[in-house]
Amino acid sequence: MDWSTLPDYVVRLVSGRLHDPLDFLRLRAVCRAWRSAAAFPPPFLPWLLACPCTAHPSDPTAAALSFSLASGAVRSVVAPSSSHRLLGPTRSHLLLSDNPRLLLLNPLTGARLPLPDSPFPASSPVIQGYLVPTADHSPAPVVLCNAKKLYFHFCHPDPAKGGPTGLGVGDGDGWAELPVPGLVAENIFHNGKLYVCDDQGHVMVFDAATLAVLGAVPPPLTQATPPRRDAFDCTALVPYGDELLCVIRHFGKDGRGELLEDCGSLKVHRLDMEIGQGHDQLTQLPRWVQMRSIGDRVLFIGLFQGFSFNASDFHGFKGHCIYFFKLERDKRSSIYRFSSMEDGHTEELPGPWMHACTWFVPSLS
Repeated sequence: MDWSTLPDYVVRLVSGRLHDPLDFLRLRAVCRAWRSAAAFPPPFLPWLLACPCTAHPSDPTAAALSFSLASGAVRSVVAPSSSHRLLGPTRSHLLLSDNPRLLLLNPLTGARLPLPDSPFPASSPVIQGYLVPTADHSPAPVVLCNAKKLYFHFCHPDPAKGGPTGLGVGDGDGWAELPVPGLVAENIFHNGKLYVCDDQGHVMVFDAATLAVLGAVPPPLTQATPPRRDAFDCTALVPYGDELLCVIRHFGKDGRGELLEDCGSLKVHRLDMEIGQGHDQLTQLPRWVQMRSIGDRVLFIGLFQGFSFNASDFHGFKGHCIYFFKLERDKRSSIYRFSSMEDGHTEELPGPWMHACTWFVPSLS
């Protein structure tokens, strides 16, 4: 049989169900006819990026491993040099630091984007960072933070290549500092705004263009529980279409003093920026509203951030699910699926033996 004569619509039907980018590239490499028919990639499922359990997480020479949720394949992701440290994954690139130099790397295409040097001094290095890519090639922000400060820098599109350049809006060094009060526990850029959560769960909302404060959001209301000195909550901010969600995870220590997670107690809240009636005038009253269902959405959350997809875009996936990973007693990170907000039903999924995991969405752009 001459596979090159397969009808274009059949090739597109098959390629639309290949949610791992390497599988999609293999299909396009079969012949010119298939490459022409499969001109546009389907949405890709995330990879789980982690250090192998045979290496120590702080070892800079250890290559990271990626686990494809679509194909189950495990692959190596190698940094440009042993001195580069991974600050965080993004929706398309890895953000690497070779203090003070910063670099965005697409592990699929090998494309590299140098950034302005880190604004943090060597004595107080950056702890976390990420890029928020945009679908229309508009300026995309890179965010850097530690527990006390937060900086961001806009990458502008390169008209010649259809991608970002390292030139951006900021201070003289290319970075703009966000004046945040208190300790920074988590932050996320979404729809032109920066949401900064402190260590008590309070969220400040900033306009990314003017740095003006748009509002302050108190922590979500949670069920009253007996106070425990060895228990705490962890907040993950998750874009949800045009809205923003807050997923609360509960942690505590067992009898041996090891940190464990209560997998059956995930709570999801939606940020409501409604206009309410004040004493004499209309006032903005932002608040978190607990959700009983996330509909067709699938959430992928790490320890602090996450993202969401429509389940209908992925054949065989069902909505109303949350995928996350947690640290087990043997320091192994396992993948879990939380599929019921009513009874807390959670199941462990098959995966490799990894630790220090985080989600990463591969991109061919």
